[in-house]
Amino acid sequence: MKVPDGIKYYPPRSRMPEAVEERLRRYAYDYGETYASYLAAEHGWETLWSGGHRGVVRFVRWAGRYAMVVSGLLAAPEDQEGLLVDFLRFAKANQLHVSFYNISRDQLPLFRRHGFQVTKFGEEPVVRLGKTTWRGKDYEWVRRQENYCRRRGVECIEVDPDPGDPWYREQIVPQLSAISRQHIANTLHGREMRYFVGQFRPLEFGDRRLFVARRDGRIEAFAVLNPCLSGAMWAVEMYRRRADATRGVIPFLMLQAMRRLKEEGVEYCSLSLIPFVRCDTPVKGDSWAARPAFVFWWRHLNWIFDFRGIYHFKSRFRPDYREMYLVSRPKTGPLSLFAVGFTWGLLRFNPWRLLRRGQDKSRKLGARQSLAVPEYRPPRVLRRLKRPDRSGRAPRDGNGAGARETAGSDVRQLERTAVR
Repeated sequence: MKVPDGIKYYPPRSRMPEAVEERLRRYAYDYGETYASYLAAEHGWETLWSGGHRGVVRFVRWAGRYAMVVSGLLAAPEDQEGLLVDFLRFAKANQLHVSFYNISRDQLPLFRRHGFQVTKFGEEPVVRLGKTTWRGKDYEWVRRQENYCRRRGVECIEVDPDPGDPWYREQIVPQLSAISRQHIANTLHGREMRYFVGQFRPLEFGDRRLFVARRDGRIEAFAVLNPCLSGAMWAVEMYRRRADATRGVIPFLMLQAMRRLKEEGVEYCSLSLIPFVRCDTPVKGDSWAARPAFVFWWRHLNWIFDFRGIYHFKSRFRPDYREMYLVSRPKTGPLSLFAVGFTWGLLRFNPWRLLRRGQDKSRKLGARQSLAVPEYRPPRVLRRLKRPDRSGRAPRDGNGAGARETAGSDVRQLERTAVR
């Protein structure tokens, strides 16, 4: 790769110096603004640092030419434009087609100034914890799941995923791994998808937080939360359960995690992106290829990947909705759409599983008529996240784990009793 002056580039399989790795994790923790920002802390990306290591972009390429970024511009707000300029210099030198996914509305002026085409990609549901009490009719469904699980003896506890703790490695990790394998085996793709979603690596959690639901000493489900905005927002990025878990255990687990975050004074909890929702409204100058493709998938291809079902589930938590965009330079065309589908792993699935999935969906058509239908405009919109004052942020520990933002947010572990 051609690397212009003042820029530092690392290929995907190279190892950055330890101090630079730690800086990258710190930038993902401090400056990440979406559920996907902390994915930059995982391995397998190409990495570009701006001059003086003031900001970083991690990206993946398809066919050598299509560069895709899902974690955004990881830099202080005042350094983001300089980082984008450096990345575009690098892209021009190597003739790259550049696409950023998960760009929020308030960042669009920056990208438009530099010639990016803007197309709506979906919405990120965000629960504003300071204004949510989970009382009243709107929250009846989530409270019903919570009450049922409590009556069945299910409890939610946060676990410290310390890879140096033998108890965690030998007692907790095998259960988490078994749940994850069972979950993956029952998916359409039969494998973990990549880049646009997190990889389950129980010994490489970094700053992430781990919540588990257990019953009678047996872990039934777990949820992984990614940090954003120096801990002012946490995103429920991954949740998995056993096939025989207690009914409603996932909404129970998510609600318990949110209650704990609220106690700590955390401002936001993201439920992660809902792709393609409300993408039928045009955006000036958007892609002639992308918007119709997104709308067609939303309306007709949910039997492949059920985005409408995802919307129904997440809407039960009554979040605010944050519009997210795909921005591309020069433009988004059919090949760049194929690039993201192939890289994500969305297009690689077992056709026999797909046939069975279609048959299952056809048998449940009646039940699916009750799925929530998105309103033309979301009932509550979140235009901009409040950035925390970083000057008083607690220091990070020597392992790079982000310090909790309040004194009352101690990490509780499962009691060290035999777990099945």
